[in-house]
Amino acid sequence: MLKKLLTKEILLPVLIIVIAFLFYMLIKQIVIKIFKAGSKFSAHKKSVTIMNLILNIIKYIILIIAVLSILSVWGVDTGALLASLGIAGVIAGLALQDILKDFLAGFSIIVDNEYDVGDNIKIGNFRGTVIELGMKNTKVRAYSGEVMTIANRNVTDIINYSTHDAKCIINVAVAYESNVEEVEKVLHEVCERLSEKIPYLKSDVQMVGLEELADSAMLFRIEADCEPLKDFAFKREVNRMIKIVFDEKNIEIPYPKVEVHGEL
Repeated sequence: MLKKLLTKEILLPVLIIVIAFLFYMLIKQIVIKIFKAGSKFSAHKKSVTIMNLILNIIKYIILIIAVLSILSVWGVDTGALLASLGIAGVIAGLALQDILKDFLAGFSIIVDNEYDVGDNIKIGNFRGTVIELGMKNTKVRAYSGEVMTIANRNVTDIINYSTHDAKCIINVAVAYESNVEEVEKVLHEVCERLSEKIPYLKSDVQMVGLEELADSAMLFRIEADCEPLKDFAFKREVNRMIKIVFDEKNIEIPYPKVEVHGEL
């Protein structure tokens, strides 16, 4: 009798858990193979997001079925339990409003294509790469390694840097002692060199002109269209080239100076 009870109350639930886990792993492998079958579709980051969402839904369905099966083994009337969920569902809906909002917001993010896994986005003051988009949360990893987890319902004021080409704008500071026409000529040469050297440009580098007469320097504007997320690399390359050419042409880049006057 004890052996029979042990088999029913303990071993069967364990067996149900094992079968549920193995079944989920099998379904997971099938879903992954389906998404990888079409090479063109699987190349898109959106497919990864949709795949993860489908796997999450399957996981929760299998979990619910496993729990109901275990309760049935333990003698719980699951039929009556499901019938009572009508009233309980209303109560649970009120208690789980935030979770439902997260789910609906996550679904809206995917349908509206606001961002996908792998996109570089900015939410509020936090910028990073989306590493996970689930039914409840979005996880974003900053360049320095920090990971922010934010509920989908709280994802507002999104800036997505991965969907379109970047407009790269740099203001080059030049000392007031420099000749404007000579500086413009040199900057045009710099732009030509950069246009030939940088592979990720979507347009030629242009010297727009004298943008501003600041307090301690003249600011000349350089801009170009680049591939998404290449704005920082563009800025580094431009700064390096400008420093090299300005040194060659003896054009001064302003920096703080301290003049000391003494009396003997």
